Amino acid sequence: MKILLLNDFDSGSGSAIAAERLFSVLRKNNVDAKLGVIKKKTANSEVILLAPKKNLSDHCKLFRFIKRLFRKIESYIHKIEKNRFHTTNAILHSKNQKTLIDIDFINSSDYDLIHLHWVNHNMISIEDIAKIKKPVIWTLHDSWPFCGAEHHPNVIEDDTRFIDGYKKNNKPKTTSGPDICRKTWERKRKAWKNSKFNFIAPSDFMWKAFSKSALFRDSSSSCVVIPNIVPENIFRALDKNALKELFQIPTGKKIIGFGAAFGVTDKKSIKGGHLLVEALKKIDNHSDYFFVVFGNDEHSLIKQIGLPTFVTGFISNSHILAAIYNVCDVFVCPSLLENLPNVCLESLFCGTPVAAFDTGGIPDIVEHKKTGYLAKCFDPEDLYNGILYCIDNYDQLSGNALKKMQTEFPNDVIAKKHIELYESVLKTYSNASKQD
Repeated sequence: MKILLLNDFDSGSGSAIAAERLFSVLRKNNVDAKLGVIKKKTANSEVILLAPKKNLSDHCKLFRFIKRLFRKIESYIHKIEKNRFHTTNAILHSKNQKTLIDIDFINSSDYDLIHLHWVNHNMISIEDIAKIKKPVIWTLHDSWPFCGAEHHPNVIEDDTRFIDGYKKNNKPKTTSGPDICRKTWERKRKAWKNSKFNFIAPSDFMWKAFSKSALFRDSSSSCVVIPNIVPENIFRALDKNALKELFQIPTGKKIIGFGAAFGVTDKKSIKGGHLLVEALKKIDNHSDYFFVVFGNDEHSLIKQIGLPTFVTGFISNSHILAAIYNVCDVFVCPSLLENLPNVCLESLFCGTPVAAFDTGGIPDIVEHKKTGYLAKCFDPEDLYNGILYCIDNYDQLSGNALKKMQTEFPNDVIAKKHIELYESVLKTYSNASKQD
């Protein structure tokens, strides 16, 4: 059984981390697997940089000229369309009109099965996904496969078009300009009408959304729930006091942790950093608290909070990241929508309770007042209450978190579920081929 996992990168994003971790665990379980990417960021020799798409016209000067001309025209049209398109949904939008990798290479290879992860940034076009001739498994790292161009529905305006279908008259009221979401959804509906995909939803939330989607609810495609893998040998409980001394974080303080992605304080961002700011502003006795923040966008956040802060910047080393979680008494995830966020899983694996909103796939891992606190959506006051609750009940919540992760999310069980799915899909595909 030879498996090719596909993701745009092998590091630097939630999907890349999830794909690389699964790939590594599969290799440890003697599965002949490779991870194919369009941009390689690690030194892992088993991660392959996929060859670019071949085109016969590349050998002809006239065709090359026409190709460049059409690219310029397409780019100009795209720029006009983008400038005219306005939405309160600040999440990434992808049209996937191009294919950067060689689909012919994949179809002619000896891989038995293709496992798609995050294939946007024009890694594979919507139309070319349907041209993959091998059985396909596709992990839903976000909602893009069953939405339009958007990677998650517009939660700010309770957009349900992914359920109702993308019609001319049902886009959110504040969305204006070319309806690129509807156009992209229509392309998917046309291209994939005869395709059968085997989806993996990392959370119950994502499975339910997929099952309700107009694109797939009546299709032959299937979906099962299998969570993402967190390396349990790295993300585990460590000596909190020793780590505080190592990072020169004062003892006797209540330590609040947060991971800052791009645009966290933008009120349209689903990361909800502006709600965390409102929650932390309710703290009166600043001297009792200490704020630990990692990520790319911490500066726009910490200026508004006024707490003593330890800023780590972006952390690529998992061991250091695990140490940061262990330092904290509570990790806060104020997102308006998440699938199965790695940061929450990682924090709980380290025994650090999580305070978050009761949204998306977060309730799959954060149990209210058992492993953390689920605040009312999207109430900064209740999020503040949750932060205090986690700190005040740290010992109990930490013990519950470690037990839950060890019993419900062990690496060997999750790897086994993936392998069993691979075997089942290949068996079904083989039987269908024999009948044909």
